[in-house]
Amino acid sequence: MNVIFHIDDSIKWPTVVSNLKHMSEWYKNTGTTGIIELLINGEAVEQALKTSDVNFKEIKDANVSIAICQNSLNQRKITDEYLQEEVSFVVPSGVVELAVKEQQGYSYIKP
Repeated sequence: MNVIFHIDDSIKWPTVVSNLKHMSEWYKNTGTTGIIELLINGEAVEQALKTSDVNFKEIKDANVSIAICQNSLNQRKITDEYLQEEVSFVVPSGVVELAVKEQQGYSYIKP
């Protein structure tokens, strides 16, 4: 089972981190295999910075791939060197990433 979580609103960080932890634990406890991806776009990209209080290591340690939207980074003049090292990859467009993943059968979750 593949799942993509989506965050674009900074206020939702505690909820999405909790949801990711619960999903990862469920995969582990049930022997479920698949990909858990977190897509970050909009204002939420600001919490991907090295100076952020959001712990990306905790997210990555839960076997979550972290994708971030290049368009959202460009709008805020944020370059890759300022991102936490746990960011797995940068996608050109967050909305396109969501559409592609849904076409590939991923479940979509937006806390």
